[in-house]
Amino acid sequence: MSKAERRRRSILEDLMRTDAAVSGASLAKKYDVSRQIIVRDISILKSQKHEVVSTSKGYVYQPAGEKGRPVKRVIACRHKFSEMEDELSLILDNGAMIDDVSIDHPVYGELVGELMIEDAGELQSFLKLMDSNKSRMLADLTDNVHLHTISAHTEKILDNAVDDLRRHGFLLE
Repeated sequence: MSKAERRRRSILEDLMRTDAAVSGASLAKKYDVSRQIIVRDISILKSQKHEVVSTSKGYVYQPAGEKGRPVKRVIACRHKFSEMEDELSLILDNGAMIDDVSIDHPVYGELVGELMIEDAGELQSFLKLMDSNKSRMLADLTDNVHLHTISAHTEKILDNAVDDLRRHGFLLE
């Protein structure tokens, strides 16, 4: 087994041992390689059908069906970049979680960004990451139209979040 294969096996074991997201930078430091090597290692692990998910907080091992909370809903939204924090805060303020964001790109098909944002602190970390990387929304590629998978412990929580999004003009119906 090559050194790279041993490192990838060890990275996978690290991810399987924790429920927390592990940043690429921390993996790079631990294995004394560049962050780009870690990105490549994660891509190889994914290509080998290991259930590694890239989130805004880092990498997590997440077997199918274990994402988010038990009750899920996909919602269609539309807003400007400047309104993103307000939209996401409304979801969180109602007790729901933001599992992901996706768009239906005319060339590439469905593009999904795993978010897994559970609270205001995680939202602020996500927004800081967006800012520090000068990132734009995926929805910029589709005239600001995008989907979110949101999850909660009850349907009522999701109903309340959707009603709030509708009242504030974020829901695309």
